[in-house]
Amino acid sequence: MGASQALYIILSCTEPPEIFNCPRQSSALQLGRMSSIILETPTVASVETHTMGNSLFEYLRMKVHPEIQQREWKRIIVLGGHVRTGGTQISAIEKNDKPFNWQRPTAKVVDVDTIHLFCFPGIDYVKHYAAILATYLSLNEKDPKVVSYEVPSSAESMRPLLQSNLQELGRIEIAVLGYVQGLPLFTSASWTGGEDELFSWQIGNLPNGGRVAFIGCRVSFWGDIAGNVVRALQQLSQVKCVLYVGKLGTLRPELSPNTLLATGNSSFVHGELLTWQNPLEPFFRASPTIRHGRHYTLPSVLDETKDWLAERSGDTDWVDPEIGHMAKASLDGNTKFGFLHIISDNLARKYKHDLSSERVEEVLQNRENIVGEIQRVLQELFEAGRFAQNRLGIAIVYSD
Repeated sequence: MGASQALYIILSCTEPPEIFNCPRQSSALQLGRMSSIILETPTVASVETHTMGNSLFEYLRMKVHPEIQQREWKRIIVLGGHVRTGGTQISAIEKNDKPFNWQRPTAKVVDVDTIHLFCFPGIDYVKHYAAILATYLSLNEKDPKVVSYEVPSSAESMRPLLQSNLQELGRIEIAVLGYVQGLPLFTSASWTGGEDELFSWQIGNLPNGGRVAFIGCRVSFWGDIAGNVVRALQQLSQVKCVLYVGKLGTLRPELSPNTLLATGNSSFVHGELLTWQNPLEPFFRASPTIRHGRHYTLPSVLDETKDWLAERSGDTDWVDPEIGHMAKASLDGNTKFGFLHIISDNLARKYKHDLSSERVEEVLQNRENIVGEIQRVLQELFEAGRFAQNRLGIAIVYSD
């Protein structure tokens, strides 16, 4: 896992700006003239140094845009932007057999040697996808140095969220994010929000006049994007509590993937340990399925090297790209935050399944079995408010 190195290049744009359909307001591409921008070199992982070992091949194959797999390029530049029109090529391997988290980076051929990949804007997502492309090329004995990236600014990252259909959501007390389509106890009705919109949701009513929203997102809100989603909900919907249901990796070798749930109230973010009060905590009881631990927020799966594992073993139990960012945004905005995640992979010990086999029927069935425990915890939290104020300070009732 090497440090990124900044490099400077000159891009020449002779086409009018609209040809590129680039969302960046200040980039050289948008200006349509000679200009300099700063690009960075991504992480390149290897089978020998990464905790996934040979599983890296399949994990990457599922992620790489077909335009990169089908031909060689002299320049591959990853940029932040939600661009799905104007001549961009949507990936043929998008998993659009599910309602959420299926839109993937798109490609735009600039010239015979150059291709741009557009990720939904977020620093971690751009870095992660650039690392995916560079590592894929390296493992296939091609030059990873052709890949570079430019990180989006904070304003560029927030803009598509603030301009999305979240503006139509209205005021809510609680937001449940992540794997909401897998919670049939609460999301068996119709979704509000069209297929061409970023978000869809289902609403439960609160007796105090407020609402709880189960919100799904069609893009992957990877890394710091997740924190920005919390900020957007704070700004647009005055959310009081965010609950995140998803998946993460574990550094504890004894924990079998896809059979247990992880939670906690602390995370390392950029080396700083954040702690908070998890509003779900009173409802875990002595569950045999739920494990508590300390979390580490890591920008990319490609950063999960054997060296990193050795360094963090003993003081870190969980790893994923989002939890710490959501916690920080919640702390900054005086919003409560809790998470309850499926343990999807084990970095410290090789099990039958990992991130390269998530679509296997056995994995899907095992995850479906333990989702029932997530629903139990949420249901008890909701029901606790029918007769008394719960730990969130509001009374909660879910209505169909």
